[in-house]
Amino acid sequence: MVASHTVRTRSEIWKGFPSIARREIGTVGTSTFQSQSTSALMLLLLSVLVIEVTGSAASAPLVIAAGALPALLLVRWVRSVNRLLDHRWVMILSDTGAFAVALALFLLSQADIQAWQIYCGVALFSGFGAFYLPAMRGWVADQSGDITQLTWLNSMLAVATQASVVVGWALGGVLASTVGISFALGLCAIAYACGIVLQFVVFVVVNRTPLRRAAAPAAGPGEERRSSAKEVPETAMRKEGGAWRMVFSPRRLGLFTGSLLAMELSHVLAFSMFVPLVTQASADRSWVAGLANACFALAAIGSGVLVSGGSLGNWVRSHTPGVLIAGFAVQTVFGLSASQTVLAVALYTLVGVLSGGDTVLQSEVQDRWRSVGSSQAFAVFGAVSGPSQLVGSLVIAFLLLHFSITAVYVGTIMILGFGSALLLVVARAKSINPVEEVIP
Repeated sequence: MVASHTVRTRSEIWKGFPSIARREIGTVGTSTFQSQSTSALMLLLLSVLVIEVTGSAASAPLVIAAGALPALLLVRWVRSVNRLLDHRWVMILSDTGAFAVALALFLLSQADIQAWQIYCGVALFSGFGAFYLPAMRGWVADQSGDITQLTWLNSMLAVATQASVVVGWALGGVLASTVGISFALGLCAIAYACGIVLQFVVFVVVNRTPLRRAAAPAAGPGEERRSSAKEVPETAMRKEGGAWRMVFSPRRLGLFTGSLLAMELSHVLAFSMFVPLVTQASADRSWVAGLANACFALAAIGSGVLVSGGSLGNWVRSHTPGVLIAGFAVQTVFGLSASQTVLAVALYTLVGVLSGGDTVLQSEVQDRWRSVGSSQAFAVFGAVSGPSQLVGSLVIAFLLLHFSITAVYVGTIMILGFGSALLLVVARAKSINPVEEVIP
């Protein structure tokens, strides 16, 4: 159940942030756009490249599999680094590692690059990315005092991410079909270098961000932070088994975590098949994948703005399972119609329109994770999500050897996507604490 005591407009939510926080939001939004657009470009390029190298559509899901293990292997380091260092410094260092990987892949692509080199590059790229997401989500939680601000901020960052997808995928589709993948990988390295310089100037030179992490800011004047998750002292949390048990135990937050995990896993695994599904394993049709994903992103931008606040945002928070089911139903039809270019693009655009439910689900789960700490919760969540993606990708690769890509894609959406919505229904039914808003 979602309890709503007041409706705040998007402008009122924005004005509710302190002035310093508003400057930080603009900075992180810009860096998110740069980093995610380059990541989207690299993902498309490497997916197309590995298909060209191996000649098999089954190799595309292995790109996801190669990047799945680092989150588990590095979980202790990720949690420790995010405890010690400021989240913005972690994001800068993560992008620095991504730049090194992009540069190495560019140099390797100048010669006869092998599939194992691509997979190793993806694993290293994912290793640096394992530090980025917990830092980003920890920063988000530090800036927001309630689920309304949290949903607004997640929605705005989702808008920046989807805008970056428009740039990354549209540009990637054109570059792969024209100037070539090798040249495009060089552009990725340059983009990361520019982003690192920008972040360093804004975060370190202008904002004077300290290297070590500062204490989380308190709630603003006149505001009382009320969350669905009760604050649990760190010593008590350790007695109960720490962050792992708090996040994954069905008696605590496990059902909400399971819903988020199933939702993200469905998107990751389905997306690993997106390129070969839409392009029919032909590099000449990479523009179709770029166009479809760009249209999805544009629609998702509008959806993110709409669900960020106001009456519609409250309604979506109350009906999140239904919105999720509608989105996955449309995505199922898309999978069945992917060979028809115009219809596929139209359906994938509609999926983007309904994607606001994903952001709302993430915000609700993250709000309930406050008792653990967002960066810590996302670190242990990533440690499970990574191996889940690995196992799922290997299963997908195996199934693609025996079944059509359409059947595997649709089956993935129906099992994981609809399962995510059902888990959320059960989690809300068992929860004794509704999601509450802050009343200024």
